Amino acid sequence: MSIVTLSSDIGIQDYIIGAIKGQIISACSNVQIVDVNHDLTPHNYPQAAYFCNQAFKYFPKKSIHIILLDCFEGNNEQFLISELNDQIVICPDNGLLTMLLGKKQLPVFSILLPSTQNILEITSVLANLIGQLDSKIPIAQVSQPAISIQQKIALQPSIGNDWIEGQVLFIDKFDNVIINITQQQFEEAAANRTFEINIPNNAGIYKISKNYADVPKGEVLAIFNAAGYLELAVNNGKMAALFGLRSFSTQKSTMSNLQANALFYQAIRIYFLNQ
Repeated sequence: MSIVTLSSDIGIQDYIIGAIKGQIISACSNVQIVDVNHDLTPHNYPQAAYFCNQAFKYFPKKSIHIILLDCFEGNNEQFLISELNDQIVICPDNGLLTMLLGKKQLPVFSILLPSTQNILEITSVLANLIGQLDSKIPIAQVSQPAISIQQKIALQPSIGNDWIEGQVLFIDKFDNVIINITQQQFEEAAANRTFEINIPNNAGIYKISKNYADVPKGEVLAIFNAAGYLELAVNNGKMAALFGLRSFSTQKSTMSNLQANALFYQAIRIYFLNQ
């Protein structure tokens, strides 16, 4: 039995996700379908890559992961399929796959789509593909090598001699703020130096806590979360709201057309204080 996960920016307010599940079960009745996240933010590829990479690694090998994010951005003639860490990933050809793969150079295959399409026409093709994969037909036999694909560069922190600067990657339901700095990146940049995490409207954070209870209620803290990323929080409080931190946004139309289409991630800088 194949495990198929669904992640999307579609939401669950209407019938679309239910219809997609029906298509998959009709094509392959013995699959197990798992919802990962249907509230992905359109155009926010770093956040989607973070969510998906962190979730997918906990699934059994050869699980099939469908990501429906910005399905009509990029090359609308194909979806892409690749194996990443023994998981099968299927997503639009809009640059997301290159962010999921990172520096890994892996074979990428093309799934051709109908010339006139809506989302359910696309997922009908994907459902039939899943049926073939569940029958143990190799990827190379149900798709063709991708000649060219859209590419996007993963959002990475900037590093100087005495600082590292990351971007707000995600704000969770508790208003905790996740920064795109991993523990390894932080420790390599810190090189055992003391540090100050510079927070707007706050004196700063000078240590990494093990959990929220390491500081009194109402005080700010920094930890590395279960995914190994830097997280800023307030014990029993709302970090983002208290300090005006924002996640991904698009610039408003009061700017030029170029600026209006730009993507913005609020930055957090960490200063290293001595050698």
